[in-house]
Amino acid sequence: MTDRKDKIKNITIIFLLVMLILTFFSNTIMNYSLVEVSTQQVTSGQITSKVRGSGSVEASESYSVTIEETRKIATVNVKKDAEVATGDLLFTLEDTDSDELDAAKKSLNEAQAAYESAVLTAGITVAERQSIEAGKGSSLTQKQNEIAAANQRVKDAQAAVDAAQASVDKIKAQIDAVSNSTADTTAEEKAVLDAEKKNSEAQDSLTSAESAYTPVKSAYDAALSGLQSAQSAYDEAVAEYNAAKKAYNDETDATKKASKKDAMDAAELAMNKAKRQLDTAQSTFNTCQANLNKVQGSYDSAKSAATDSKNALSNANYNLSVKKLTGTNTAEANNLQAQLNTATAALTDANTALTSATNDQKKVTDKISGEVTIASAYKTMTDLQEEVAKLQAKSIGTEITSPISGTVTDIAVTAGTTVNANDVMMTIQPENKAYVLQFSVTENQAKKVRVGDTAEILNNWYGNDVSAVVSAIRKDPQNRSNSIIICEMKGDVSVGDSYTLSIGEQSSNYDTIVPTSAIREDSNGKFILIIESKSTPLGNRYYARRVDVDVITSDDTKSAVTGALEGYEYVITTTTKPIKENEQVRLASE
Repeated sequence: MTDRKDKIKNITIIFLLVMLILTFFSNTIMNYSLVEVSTQQVTSGQITSKVRGSGSVEASESYSVTIEETRKIATVNVKKDAEVATGDLLFTLEDTDSDELDAAKKSLNEAQAAYESAVLTAGITVAERQSIEAGKGSSLTQKQNEIAAANQRVKDAQAAVDAAQASVDKIKAQIDAVSNSTADTTAEEKAVLDAEKKNSEAQDSLTSAESAYTPVKSAYDAALSGLQSAQSAYDEAVAEYNAAKKAYNDETDATKKASKKDAMDAAELAMNKAKRQLDTAQSTFNTCQANLNKVQGSYDSAKSAATDSKNALSNANYNLSVKKLTGTNTAEANNLQAQLNTATAALTDANTALTSATNDQKKVTDKISGEVTIASAYKTMTDLQEEVAKLQAKSIGTEITSPISGTVTDIAVTAGTTVNANDVMMTIQPENKAYVLQFSVTENQAKKVRVGDTAEILNNWYGNDVSAVVSAIRKDPQNRSNSIIICEMKGDVSVGDSYTLSIGEQSSNYDTIVPTSAIREDSNGKFILIIESKSTPLGNRYYARRVDVDVITSDDTKSAVTGALEGYEYVITTTTKPIKENEQVRLASE
């Protein structure tokens, strides 16, 4: 019995020893498989903050050398960083007209040809041309009244034709009513039928011609009205520009003159816009006039043929009436025939008057459109003459000299380059003007800096005599939550030199300070990882827990932060491998 108990005790001891050994080795293996981390405790104390930034030296003020015309560079007579005095030769240009002057001369030649063509096409007299050139042509209201009067004459003539035709038709009906002729009227009736057929065909042709003519005529009338309106608007814009130009030229006060210049430039833009609209209206009118000329002949021929066929039908009916009246009441027949003759003659006169009124209407519209075309072409030509004269007057020759004394900081062109008007050719740093360096910082950093603070230059490798002082603090236009620190650079500096500056020596106490190396950042913001301990039967286990923080300030090694911290935590500073939130880790001291 005793032997059995001894055996059970020995087996139990052996089992416990084996479990102890396995537990020891499993803990050891697990510990060595975990990521090893180094930690430091959260502290409180002082941080001396500095603001750092890098940038390139640039001129606080600079002068841009430009020209007001497009020219080609022949030679560049100075080099970058050269010292220049007022009047020194900077560039030599090729001895040719500017592109703007060449283009203006070409446009002027085209405008002169267009004007001469308009004068010759209109067929006006020398006196009429001279009157138009002198600006003594009829006003827009006068032109509209002339067209309205011509249209009214056509309308009245057409009403007279309709009334005369109604009178003829009425008398013919009376003749038919009293006629008791038994004479053979077969030939006359056939003639009437033939005349009716031809009249019907002629009227159909007229209707067809009218369908083609009417929209073209309407488009022509609309284009003429649009051209007249555009001409009136352009004339008003020219008057406003001339008034603004006179006000600018008459002004002697420099401040007011700048304002007058802005008003003159705005008026010139409005005038140029009105001119483009006038040119467009003129082009539309010319197209509509050409289209009208194409259909006018066919329409006039169809209208004349319709009038002739109507007269032929009237004559055929007259002959039939005469034949029918043979053997009837002679006195009444003669009276009706006399009335018919009178009414027919009145109808013929009315048709003649209608034709004359229609022809007069065309002459009036052609005359007015010709005057408008000539006046527009003449205005275009004279404007271009003024533009050519202006460009010739301000031509700068072949030499570009320096308007100021200073240092050449940039040359944007080389020999052979074609320079457009107002392109920057060269930049000059004026004499005795400051150099600056600027960089962007956060709002919190900007609050630590004051105008007048001296900046330490961290990368003055060659020991140049260079100093920097904060001269201004402004909002960053690219990022409104940041500020721009501007430092005035003095000493042996040049445009383009790069420096890193350190500003500020202010110390403050903070409750929560962590090593800067412990601060991490992802898409959700900045955070730290702290050690969180959990007790187990096999010992303590350590886990990395994330705490989101905001960085208040930093120096070279430490950062003051705010977040869900008590102040006694240990933060992870370095790891042997990347770790994730809530991952188990091994302390480097274990």
